[in-house]
Amino acid sequence: MLEEFKHIAIVVIFLISVGSGFYPLLKREKARAGGGFPLGEAFGAGVFLALSLTLMLPAAAGLYAKAFHGVDYPLASAVVILAFLTLLFIEHWSERLDTHREAGAVEEGDSPVIAIIMTVMIAIPSFLLGVALGVGESAASVLTIFIAVVVHKGSASFAIALNLVRSRLADAQAYAIFIAFALMTPLGILLGEDIHQYLAGREMVVIKAIVLSLASGTFLFMSTMHGLRRSPLIEGCSRADGFAAMLTGVVLTALVRYVLGG
Repeated sequence: MLEEFKHIAIVVIFLISVGSGFYPLLKREKARAGGGFPLGEAFGAGVFLALSLTLMLPAAAGLYAKAFHGVDYPLASAVVILAFLTLLFIEHWSERLDTHREAGAVEEGDSPVIAIIMTVMIAIPSFLLGVALGVGESAASVLTIFIAVVVHKGSASFAIALNLVRSRLADAQAYAIFIAFALMTPLGILLGEDIHQYLAGREMVVIKAIVLSLASGTFLFMSTMHGLRRSPLIEGCSRADGFAAMLTGVVLTALVRYVLGG
């Protein structure tokens, strides 16, 4: 029964991923326009903010404490800051490259560098969350991970589709990268079912802690600073409906965290 649920989860997660990015990929001109999808971006920012600080960071801190009993230092927070500052540096760097492009060579759209790196940074924890679901041995643990994946997957896919569409990537490249991202969690589930015997011990605890910390830093960056002046928390939330959409994302995700417990 549990294995059947995992196979159903593969299909559901993939469909949610594709469905969430479908609209931005189809409405490319609107996504590239200044207005874009402000309410969707504001809601996604709220989801990422709550996921980062109420689910991923606390979980990572607990895993670090389990792996390093005698270390009295917030390792999870340090890795979150490292991920956040790395992405901030990359975004500043990519914008600086755009600024220094010769006027005659300027192309429409953002630099593809940050879009690709952001996709990779979210794809890695998405893949490992799939692995964690695949190796789950109890219905409770599998269902908990499944809910956590579903909560973030829709917003993550929507945000990644926007980043890819707004970049200077060709249409075929954007679609290929997006489909590869959508497949990460299902592939992780399949791999987790096969390598269960290798995922045990202190080493795996440390790996999970690092991955969750990096994911927390990535989601925190995407909710606050990604896009810099066009950041959803700066631009989208300047309007009452945008602020309400952001708060809705925060509250719904925080409620899911409360239901999951732990």
